[in-house]
Amino acid sequence: MKLSDKDLPPLAERRPARRSRALLSGVLVHNDGSRSFRCTIRDMAQGGARITVPKGQMIPRIVYLIDVRARTARQAELVWAGEHLAGLKYLHCVDLAKPLDPALIFLKRILDAHAAR
Repeated sequence: MKLSDKDLPPLAERRPARRSRALLSGVLVHNDGSRSFRCTIRDMAQGGARITVPKGQMIPRIVYLIDVRARTARQAELVWAGEHLAGLKYLHCVDLAKPLDPALIFLKRILDAHAAR
């Protein structure tokens, strides 16, 4: 028997893990650090996050999401995007408080610049 979309729960309930509400300062980074902009992390789960972005801001398919408070960066894939909101799926986590691969030093510089504000 084949299931149709109306037989499945809403998309929000199909996630493997529940998201926890959050209101955290974040930074989206792409193009190896040449582009970044502030965002707000609204919901978080082990596998992803829902973020708020400035109206009209384009988000590339692969980005780094920096959680300023936790001092972490997560490489993430854009799963969906609306006018102000976007959903990201985490691919890889980087602890910015630990020594970094030289290719990722740009993440620490961007975190430090945004944390100083």
